[in-house]
Amino acid sequence: MFKTLCLLLCALTFAACSPRDQFWKKPDIGKRYVALNEALASSTPVRNLWLYDQGQTQIDPQLWTITSLERLSLRKNKLTAVPAEIAALNRLVWVDLGENQLAELNPALCQLPALTQLYLNDNSLTGLPPAIASAKNLTYLNLDRNQLTALPPDITELTSLKWLRLNGNKLTALPEKIDRLAPSLKRLHLKGNPLPEEERNRIRKALPACEIVF
Repeated sequence: MFKTLCLLLCALTFAACSPRDQFWKKPDIGKRYVALNEALASSTPVRNLWLYDQGQTQIDPQLWTITSLERLSLRKNKLTAVPAEIAALNRLVWVDLGENQLAELNPALCQLPALTQLYLNDNSLTGLPPAIASAKNLTYLNLDRNQLTALPPDITELTSLKWLRLNGNKLTALPEKIDRLAPSLKRLHLKGNPLPEEERNRIRKALPACEIVF
């Protein structure tokens, strides 16, 4: 009886969690491969590849042959570009390109049909391509600590977006129609941007139900 009650309470607690407490968590999709050669030699489909901090300056073209991938981390390398060939990995749900040297974003990355979570923090991005609007299933986007001075109006087309991180950029304003994100956006991080108070008030008014961190 006591065990049943505990299980019921746990279930109710989990159900009470807000979406932002759950949706961004890294998906549990089986074995994590940490070397490309190991993944290429696997006799079963590889869904999770973690090439973290391996000193890569460019992506090995053999990676594009692992079309079963759903989760890919290339964090903390020395990548300056992501080639269009990434389009071959059309099952990717979760991509981490944080802590690299990316100065621009290849539109092909935005057009991955299954992509829901994208980490681009700690790069050198100065802008985003209009193709960002193609990432219709994106729920989490991390752009912290880049060199962004403005966001394209197209970002307001991300109507599934729940969490947007923009800390440590050079933004003085958000797109005029940022209110288009109001139905979905739950959390917005803008710390470290030179946003005037007038613009902050406009953003608050445009996103009344969103938790905004200035």
